[in-house]
Amino acid sequence: MTKATGRVYIVKNPLFPTLFKIGFTTKNSVEDRGLNASNIPEAFEVIREYQCEDYEETEKLFHDTFEPFRYYSQLDGRGKQTEFFSVSCLATAVAWMDKLKGFEDVTETAEEEAEAIAEAEEKVHKSIFDKSKVVPRRPVFDFYKMGVPKGATLHFVKDTSVCVKVFDNKQVEYDGKLHSLSRLTAQLLKSTAKYIAPMPNWMYEGKNLHDVYEETYPAK
Repeated sequence: MTKATGRVYIVKNPLFPTLFKIGFTTKNSVEDRGLNASNIPEAFEVIREYQCEDYEETEKLFHDTFEPFRYYSQLDGRGKQTEFFSVSCLATAVAWMDKLKGFEDVTETAEEEAEAIAEAEEKVHKSIFDKSKVVPRRPVFDFYKMGVPKGATLHFVKDTSVCVKVFDNKQVEYDGKLHSLSRLTAQLLKSTAKYIAPMPNWMYEGKNLHDVYEETYPAK
């Protein structure tokens, strides 16, 4: 029997800073899943989005593996609960997902598609589009603004023996060469994706860089 292909995703919402959510969809993207069509006033941020097979089994395996970090909401009007997980296991969860065979990280591709759709919609509705309501894009990280100085050591989450030195506010030094953190992360993960969100994959002084980024550039 041919296995159905779908997408597994990890998302966060700024309204729930201590929690994240994992789910799956057979839609073309997480955006199509309709997470942001609910009554939650803030949009979900996609941390990872993977194209894969056996997505339902993967979600079940994830829930079983990270059961100690699982959080259940109160029952809604339909008697259902929303499942979240503590961000204390987010870095480990991302690393766990990255190791799964048959998974293709499509996070960057999905982001590009979402941006293209948003731009097209803006052009179509330009005459009535209220730019004051547009949520600004999150800024590109800057080590110095994040409190990570030149010469600081960053450790790779999947293998803490792998470390890099911060060269300037954007670049790191690894194996005697300068790299952008995004491209180096993709290289270390052996990913063919054009872009890898680098922050969740690195630690600075025992703290995940994604958390440092969130503290530096809080969602508005």
